Amino acid sequence: MRKQLRFLTVVVLSSFLSPLPPGDLLLAKEPGSQSGRDRKSEARERQDREASLRNPGLGTPVPKEDQKRIEAVIEKMKEDFRRIQIVRNEMVRNLRAEKPFDYKLISDEVAEVNKRADRLKASLMPAVSAEKEKTEKLQVEFNSEELKGALVKLCNLIDSFVENPVLKNPATTDVQQLSRASADLLKIIELSANIRKNALRLNNVSK
Repeated sequence: MRKQLRFLTVVVLSSFLSPLPPGDLLLAKEPGSQSGRDRKSEARERQDREASLRNPGLGTPVPKEDQKRIEAVIEKMKEDFRRIQIVRNEMVRNLRAEKPFDYKLISDEVAEVNKRADRLKASLMPAVSAEKEKTEKLQVEFNSEELKGALVKLCNLIDSFVENPVLKNPATTDVQQLSRASADLLKIIELSANIRKNALRLNNVSK
């Protein structure tokens, strides 16, 4: 039942969640403009994905109780998914402005990313034991220049996660892509936690 619910959750996600318009999505390169044909194609694909909710390919209709559970989860996930992108784009703009770091702002931004990514992990990924999570967490100390590199890496990880075909297309069953989405999400959680601790430390040092 959990696997079925998780599959349906991804299907609903891919139907109702779409990445924000590409304005500040990549640090390495500027995205090209989207043509009218591309927009029409995406609209058709979205309609197809919504239709797939009526018959998600599991062989049996979705029980009403599961539908209600999915709807409740999706409402929270939609907001988390969107806010992660919004905060990411704000971080990109601040990095491009090349102004002195506002460590308090950085701390607040990555704290929100961490909180929302952790909630997405709980909905999209199998439960991970607390002992395993504890052993996988690494504490890294950054100076101000290294902090900038860590922020760039975090922004690119978020971009990689939200653009993953598994989240954009319910017909995608690529195990490698699913594994990459899970790995990106775990890295986002770990890196954002490290950045926050370092931003707080650097903020105290600068006072």
